[in-house]
Amino acid sequence: MYQLIEEASKVLRTPPLVFDFENRTDAEEIEKSLTEAMERFGGIGLSANQVGLDARVFVMKSQDQGIVAFFNPEITKVSQETDLMKEGCLSFPDIYLMIKRAKLIELKYQNAQGEDKVVSLEGLASRCVQHEVDHLNGIIFLQRASRLKLDRALKSRPKERAKRIKYEERQAFAKYIQNSAAANSDSQPSESEGQSESNKLSSTA
Repeated sequence: MYQLIEEASKVLRTPPLVFDFENRTDAEEIEKSLTEAMERFGGIGLSANQVGLDARVFVMKSQDQGIVAFFNPEITKVSQETDLMKEGCLSFPDIYLMIKRAKLIELKYQNAQGEDKVVSLEGLASRCVQHEVDHLNGIIFLQRASRLKLDRALKSRPKERAKRIKYEERQAFAKYIQNSAAANSDSQPSESEGQSESNKLSSTA
């Protein structure tokens, strides 16, 4: 089971190896394991080196295909038009920064079967891919912000952490109430279960 490596690890600053489809047969296994890890951590994208895996691949949620793995991704085109949005990262919890990125990109990659693909992306998908490709190039999103913005984000980190913990506690309590209600509902006998055996037989005869 994959675990996030520590944020100070050199692994996050070291580009992983190109995935060699000719000599490796575990692409689909990696896709499945990265997908499970991303869902467990609550992200929308996750790169292999974030969990210490030395392979050039990331997974990302898509609108029409669910979670998709991108092996050996390469951004081949970027638009001149950019936008500025707040980003976070699973490897650096509770740090949020306004990052400028290209609005539109073209991405060349291979799927888990080793097939070559090219896709054009915009909006959040474009931003997420740029973030993950940065990871695979050994670049962390903190490097995309000014020193002033980074200092402010680090100063706000304890407050953001407290907000996250409070949110997680509320979510856990809501889930507990939901599960308790479902358990109580399952334990209540239905009308047919409360009937005598003879009544059941007569009603179905």
